[in-house]
Amino acid sequence: MAFEHSLAIERISADITKRGVPLDLDGETLRIIIFLHDGSTLRVTEQWQGQQLLLYGYYWLTEQNQLLISWDNAPHHRHLATHSHHKHVGQQTSSQSSTETILEDVLDYIR
Repeated sequence: MAFEHSLAIERISADITKRGVPLDLDGETLRIIIFLHDGSTLRVTEQWQGQQLLLYGYYWLTEQNQLLISWDNAPHHRHLATHSHHKHVGQQTSSQSSTETILEDVLDYIR
């Protein structure tokens, strides 16, 4: 499942990426680094159960590995309206509600 999803990621991100480097394609776990044309990277971690996305973390970093935005659905920040979906902008201590809950949404935001 993870391998098939990594191929789909290549297709949907081809317009903004230089290449993707798989780190872990173990069954239903997907971890890849996507190198974007502007020099930034998107670090993708997804945990799947069949066709259902259980957990995700998307970390968009500058060329110097400084956080631009990260998105995840870890079950903290219960005060946010979109709990458990949230994002951190500029730093991990800055949490905000997030409507970007799948990789396609994140890629659209980056575009």
